Amino acid sequence: MPLGGGIRLRTLESALVTRRAVDRLIFGVLPALIFCFLLGVAAFDSDGWAFDFRQFWQGGNDVTNGVSPYSTAATLETAGDDLDPEEIQEVFRFPYPAAAALAFAPFGALDFDIAAAVWGALLIVSLFVAVWMLGVRDWRVLGVVIASAPVIGAVGIGTLTPVLLLLAAVTWRWRDTFWVAGGAVAVAISLKLFLWPLVVWLAATRRWSAALGAAALAIAMTFVAWGAIGWAGLSDYPELVRRLADVVQDRGYSLVALGMEAGLSEGIADTLPWLVGLPLLAGVVMVARRDADDRTAFSLAMVAAITLTPIVWLHYFVLLIVPLALARPRLSLAWGLMWIFWLFPAQENGGDLWPIVVALALTTTVLLVAAATPKPFPARGES
Repeated sequence: MPLGGGIRLRTLESALVTRRAVDRLIFGVLPALIFCFLLGVAAFDSDGWAFDFRQFWQGGNDVTNGVSPYSTAATLETAGDDLDPEEIQEVFRFPYPAAAALAFAPFGALDFDIAAAVWGALLIVSLFVAVWMLGVRDWRVLGVVIASAPVIGAVGIGTLTPVLLLLAAVTWRWRDTFWVAGGAVAVAISLKLFLWPLVVWLAATRRWSAALGAAALAIAMTFVAWGAIGWAGLSDYPELVRRLADVVQDRGYSLVALGMEAGLSEGIADTLPWLVGLPLLAGVVMVARRDADDRTAFSLAMVAAITLTPIVWLHYFVLLIVPLALARPRLSLAWGLMWIFWLFPAQENGGDLWPIVVALALTTTVLLVAAATPKPFPARGES
């Protein structure tokens, strides 16, 4: 080999080694340190650590002790707009369907600190498994994911969102196995109703058995769970959800919050999710009919779920990992969108309009990335 060629080869090898070292630092070491440091800080904050999980644990603990996890009608009467987060937990106690209370009964049988540690570990595992199921094999993407504000916040407060992400990933991975896809969607809906647009996606992609099974199973699971706890709280549950929305929907990053912070009337603000969400659902149907690949339609359904719910906290944007992973399974600039969420003040909008606008802009950008991605996959078969 000529001398010049050998020098160029060594230079190229040195550049590759340097790039790999930089990749390990930026997407491996630093995200891991950020993740561990911030979770460690949260763990020493007795008021913030596993804040959401305390409600799940309380609901499971009530079930194991044979008492109702739900607030009484008299307690709900005390709900006012000026409640702080701790007071909201006291008043609304357990604002989730009965299936969630039963699901957390094993955790409710444990000491809270032990249960919170186990739950936190399960959330981390759920995140990694979900990203893998969505087709991501580039380890650098995992670094971006674990160092993003929505993910760290979700794990820190112990919310359900990483589990919902996993259920969405299971739905996608086994979308042509009707009992797996339908079952995953049913479990997701029975835990958090706002993921119901996934049923629309199943139907739009002509997975009729999975769509019908998901809807029927979600209803059955909900009523069986309520029956298992003696129908406690069922009659007051719609009022509980309505009052909770009245108290907190202007504090998050939803379209309702956008309207209220922009000074619109409550009635107009309440219609904004439907004005945007229904066209997104129509888009799910249109894309599914003309497109041989389901990715864009699935991404539309996930964004529609976030759009249609009147309450959106920062950790809800963990679900944007789905369209990003389907559109960009390898590291790209699009994944940097997840780090922009560090601009946000907290799980709540802090009473400002700009975080809501930025959140909606980021969500729209993710959807545009998903829609613009080439579709190399072969046409799907009939399910």
